[in-house]
Amino acid sequence: MNRDAETPRLDPGALRENADCAAPKVAHRTHNPQQGRTQPPARMLGAIQRLILRTYWKSAKRHYQRGDYFDYGSPDWCALPLEDPRKMAGLVAFAQMWARYGDEIAEDLNRQLATPEPLWQRATTEACNTAVRQIRAKQERIKKEAA
Repeated sequence: MNRDAETPRLDPGALRENADCAAPKVAHRTHNPQQGRTQPPARMLGAIQRLILRTYWKSAKRHYQRGDYFDYGSPDWCALPLEDPRKMAGLVAFAQMWARYGDEIAEDLNRQLATPEPLWQRATTEACNTAVRQIRAKQERIKKEAA
């Protein structure tokens, strides 16, 4: 069967006889002369945007669950393009930390600003390096256990 045989045809005479009957409204592409191409209707654009957003969010959620993201505000995080889901994953991690520890962090900063620790009591570079090595070793153990 060809396509013309399947398509119903309207009798123009019947439309003239029943003038108060309007032609059916059909969604169509509109022409935008500034861009030189046709655009889908706004309803279709909304559906496409929701699909893209849903896909972006699912990808960001997977990155967050795997721990595959950079810390919020770090140079690596800042270098990521806005479209990269790892950027959103880092933002979500920071938001969760802020929601959980925000008051404690603010209180600790205020306490340190009010009574700063004397320079001779502060941690040495070697003590900081040791702490960083311990944290990295712990993170590696956690990753190996999760895999």
